[in-house]
Amino acid sequence: MRVTTASERGILIALAALAMAWVVLRAGVQAITIDEAVSYTNFVHPAQPAFWQAYANNHLLHSMLSWTFARVFNPSHLAVRAAALIGAAIYICASYFLSALIAQRLLLRMFLFICLVFNPLMLDFLVAARGYGLASGFLLSAISVVAYALRPDAKSSGILKACIAASLCIALSFMSNFSFAFVDAATIVMLYVWASAHDSGRSRLILAAACFVPGIILAGLVAGPVILQLRQSELNYGAASLKETFQSLADDSFYQLRPRVQEFLFIDALVPGVLLPVAAVLAGWRLSLLVIHSHTLRKAQGSFLATFITVPLAASAAAVGVHWVLFRVLRIPLPKDRTGTYIVVLMTLFAGILAAIPIPTQAGEITRRAMTALLVIAGSYFLLCVRLNYFKEWRWDADTDKLYSVLAAYNHTCGLTDIAVNWRYDAALNFYRNASAAESFPEFRRSSELPPRRRAYVIYEPEDHDFLANHNLEIVYRTPYDAAIALNPEVQNGQPECRITPPDHGR
Repeated sequence: MRVTTASERGILIALAALAMAWVVLRAGVQAITIDEAVSYTNFVHPAQPAFWQAYANNHLLHSMLSWTFARVFNPSHLAVRAAALIGAAIYICASYFLSALIAQRLLLRMFLFICLVFNPLMLDFLVAARGYGLASGFLLSAISVVAYALRPDAKSSGILKACIAASLCIALSFMSNFSFAFVDAATIVMLYVWASAHDSGRSRLILAAACFVPGIILAGLVAGPVILQLRQSELNYGAASLKETFQSLADDSFYQLRPRVQEFLFIDALVPGVLLPVAAVLAGWRLSLLVIHSHTLRKAQGSFLATFITVPLAASAAAVGVHWVLFRVLRIPLPKDRTGTYIVVLMTLFAGILAAIPIPTQAGEITRRAMTALLVIAGSYFLLCVRLNYFKEWRWDADTDKLYSVLAAYNHTCGLTDIAVNWRYDAALNFYRNASAAESFPEFRRSSELPPRRRAYVIYEPEDHDFLANHNLEIVYRTPYDAAIALNPEVQNGQPECRITPPDHGR
């Protein structure tokens, strides 16, 4: 293996530090969203542990960690997202070590890391207070520890310990998010197959015990009681076709160029539309070259990567295949956007390994450079999509903290308490209500339709436009993300007309 210089390590460490600083900044700045607030209210806020309840929204390990942080710190953006930030740190570290292990050239090493971490879909769920980042981090860590134990210059004595560590990481990934169940199972099987093929002198039974027993015991003891209560009716989010699955992942991964970039570069539709089909064709070509010229991979690094690549490829294919069978038989929805994040992680890892394998032919060199160029293009696009203020999944919740501050000002100044809210905002507003405890609001409640004759409304303008017009409501505060606060001049509930100047939020 080529010796990595200190300056090359420094560049990758700087990228990792930048990524971690960015997710911490986002975690502190971004408003709480509906799903985060529901999870916090149901499983974290209660004084007695409520995370043993079997609901799809309960990401067990994340809920347990969040409940612990809630006992130590007052509710805040960072405290609520502390467990997710732990997942981010684990994921970023695993991405760093795998990128350094896989790629011998600095350019590929850098952009493999960037594609793993700065993909907009992944970056969102390294921040949001959900279990997807934790699950992805432990999944990638399991692969990382076994890969390092099996690298060409490693001692064989470390394989058993690596298998045990991988088994525990897989269990923690599953406990973080149950939607990772099939990919976790497929990954540990592939890691066992890889380890047993590499270390043929050791009893395969011992390696099997190391790979499977610790994880089964840990997951069974902690997650077993919850899994036994889980009902199929909870498994209601997902796609209705594989096309929808992959389209959702592509849309979320290439969302969304910064406005100033869009003004000058007309690549927002061109890059995703061209890059992914070209990458698929190029990957197929390079895989065929790998099969044809497998006997020429005499160098240890080439042979190592050629076997390593089967882990992410087979694990993701097996997981999607099992999901598809369950969809056909039991109508359990297929992965979609956030529940398919593991596909993005493993396919990015697959692409990086494929680009790094040295195929000693002219076609091999051409495809290597082309594959690296595609990763550079994708990584550069991802960097141009970096955002600070909102999650793609819940863009309309980008200003719930500001909405609450305006409502609080009306409450203190005008005694406003009679408020109806669109379903997108009630959970987040209740989070801020509980965190503040300084206002006299009753609990915000959603309804299928906004009720008439309320003193104030929190509306989502694209959906509530007709209600706004039909009831002659007066908008007094509007956010850039289509949320608004409207007053009803005809309903004062015995209160004199009251007006305030909404707080200046720097807009």
